[in-house]
Amino acid sequence: MTGFYGGLTASVVILTLLLGAGSHVAAPAALGDALWAHGVLSPRNRRLAAVTLPIAEGVLGAAGAAALLTVHQLVLQCVLGLGAVLFGLYAAYTRHVLALGRGGPCGCSGQDVPLSRWVTRRAAALAVLATTGALVVGAGPVRLSTAELITLVLAAPACTALLWSLPAAMHEPTAASVHLSTRAPAHHQAEPTVHRTAEGVPTRWTSPPAP
Repeated sequence: MTGFYGGLTASVVILTLLLGAGSHVAAPAALGDALWAHGVLSPRNRRLAAVTLPIAEGVLGAAGAAALLTVHQLVLQCVLGLGAVLFGLYAAYTRHVLALGRGGPCGCSGQDVPLSRWVTRRAAALAVLATTGALVVGAGPVRLSTAELITLVLAAPACTALLWSLPAAMHEPTAASVHLSTRAPAHHQAEPTVHRTAEGVPTRWTSPPAP
């Protein structure tokens, strides 16, 4: 079972790295625009981060996938350790930006997902997973039975998708409430109705008076 947990944590981290790199390739300007909106890094550091971070994710993801498939314990452990550092940097950076009261998109994908505490929590969770995976893999190579391998193939993409979509999913209730609140005034805007008092004096109401 320890081997299964090591394989699961390693697979989730590697899939997330590959997914992040693929998202940056699909929307190359998203990360640079997000870093500019955060207003924390200098222009030179923004350009450097926008280039190096997707490359680091892609290289680590590809190396980790190859090591996992070939059961190369040392390389896989190194990839998970470096992945823990990378996700830890993400968590620290986003927490710093939020502590300064800055906003903007998270820059983690082509979607317009705003920077929030859930982005920080996701990065922190991935850093913990990568650290755990590195420790488990360091204890011994990941060897799985057929049943564990089938379970891993099904569970790893599902867990990765849940973690990846967490900030967007947690943002939806807020977006929905804002959408409803913007529509609420229009719902109550009715044509004024003329009401008259007992003496016949007209009074105007936007809705009938409450009893």
